[in-house]
Amino acid sequence: MKSALLAAVTAPSLLFGSIAFGQSTAEFEVIEGSTAGLTLTVTIDTSIGTSSDVDTTVQQVTGFANANFDPAVPPFLAMELPELEFNLGTGDVSYDLFCLPIFGCQTLDITVSDFIIRLDKGGVAAPLKGDFAFFPDAPFVSSFNYSVSGDLVNIEGSNVVPDFYSFGTDVIPLKGNDLLLDNLLLQTFSFELDPADLPVGVNNVTIEAQVDLSGTALFGTLESSCSPGDFNCDGCVDGGDLGILLAAWGTPGSDLSGDGSTDGADLGIFLSLWGC
Repeated sequence: MKSALLAAVTAPSLLFGSIAFGQSTAEFEVIEGSTAGLTLTVTIDTSIGTSSDVDTTVQQVTGFANANFDPAVPPFLAMELPELEFNLGTGDVSYDLFCLPIFGCQTLDITVSDFIIRLDKGGVAAPLKGDFAFFPDAPFVSSFNYSVSGDLVNIEGSNVVPDFYSFGTDVIPLKGNDLLLDNLLLQTFSFELDPADLPVGVNNVTIEAQVDLSGTALFGTLESSCSPGDFNCDGCVDGGDLGILLAAWGTPGSDLSGDGSTDGADLGIFLSLWGC
């Protein structure tokens, strides 16, 4: 997986599009068994009026991400995401529209397949607040095939929707160099079916998509070319690195002994590595 070149965004010490001073990288995969709640709200505008309905399906999720971090070890100050992709597979939803007493409702069934949400070329970067990274107005592209059948509309097609959605994630250090991206947030987005595909009398079909990623997490492992103890990757183990170690005290961030916590044992190892 190749990282895309990222346009400049302000973030501490982060040189985008390359492995910069003090950085480490990680390749993440969506954890097997992850799910997403896909809620689609359909609104149909016709010559006789407008009607809307909502339905939800739970989808299995696969996907990946590539990330760069600064500094090389937790606690991180900034995160870059050159690549991020979620594949929600195929989902079915059903709707009752224009419901009237005696006459009942007009039914509509929608199947969405190959539903992929990914970052567009360029990716995103942002500073972290604690463990949380928030990327406002991130450039996403959603692509999918659809089949719509019912009393009002019978069409098939595909759609590619480039837009800007906000995205957020917790970056959670685990034991050793392992990391977890969890508590994912993705802004609701909407799209319209091509009016040229709609039958006479149907003016517009709008679909609003809410993707609940609270059941999705990604696992990855940090990789860095820095020497042990050289947390800021300046070629020396010195006071700058000591500050990073102390900031990570009690967390896995600067764990040199491999016991999952930064403590006195790691400080002893660190002092033995002192120098250039």
